[in-house]
Amino acid sequence: MVASKYMPLDGANAVSQAMRQINPDVVAAYPITPQTAVVQNYSQYVADGIVNTEFIPVESEHAAMSACIGASAAGARVMTATAANGLALMWEMLYIASGMRLPIVLTVVNRALSSPLNIHCDHSDAMGARDAGWLQFFAESGQEAYDNTIKAMKIAENANLLLPVMSCQDG
Repeated sequence: MVASKYMPLDGANAVSQAMRQINPDVVAAYPITPQTAVVQNYSQYVADGIVNTEFIPVESEHAAMSACIGASAAGARVMTATAANGLALMWEMLYIASGMRLPIVLTVVNRALSSPLNIHCDHSDAMGARDAGWLQFFAESGQEAYDNTIKAMKIAENANLLLPVMSCQDG
């Protein structure tokens, strides 16, 4: 029997696989539902020595983006991930990253902002950041989430562009 070349993955696993292939220098992240699986999977790659990324578990999403800004400004290849209220907590720092034209890739697993509590898929988190100077890509499938993550890094780091990119998927 011939081994299959296909690997069925949900969106979170697809993104963490793409991150594994990108092998960024730094990933700073704070877990928030439904993004938790992305950073949990990736941190396991770090722990298992599959990637040589400096994984920084931070105390908030504001701190995650702050760490990404510092690392990117120092020349590191940088990624992070968030969702919903976590993205809202990053909003202040998003403008700094884009204003400095830093090639940061942010995976957003879209979820509604709390009102009072909503954990269902919604694009209100990403739409709240749409004018922050970041490119935004939206995936319709796990395959697109994977592809968009790979493309996001290539586009962000393009010398003719140098802009941060959000790779969004439904949560």
